[in-house]
Amino acid sequence: MRLRVIFFAAYLFLGSLLPNSDLHELSKISFLLQHYQTHQALNGPLRFVDFLDMHYQGEENTRSENHDQLPLKQLGNSAYDFFVAMPLLQSPLRALDLQEPQQYTLFTPSVPDFFTGSIWQPPQLA
Repeated sequence: MRLRVIFFAAYLFLGSLLPNSDLHELSKISFLLQHYQTHQALNGPLRFVDFLDMHYQGEENTRSENHDQLPLKQLGNSAYDFFVAMPLLQSPLRALDLQEPQQYTLFTPSVPDFFTGSIWQPPQLA
């Protein structure tokens, strides 16, 4: 049981290191090598680096049915694509509207002090 847990943990860890987070892309490496040998047979000597550049970086990257079987060729396998591609929701910077400082006056009660102070006092014992 412990060996299975270690294998599963290693599988998840290695899968998270690869682009698109899919280990099943490693199973397509045999097709990549077969496709490289096909290009060598049709076009003559071709370096593997040039082959990779032609299929993954080059402008003549044509879409065909057998090219979709190459590893890391199909997009949209990752659940993280949605979060990375979302635009940041930030408001544009704008100048602050500064208000003139206001002058405040002191509060002047409309009722005389001798009346307001005594009405709210609790009864006192003499």
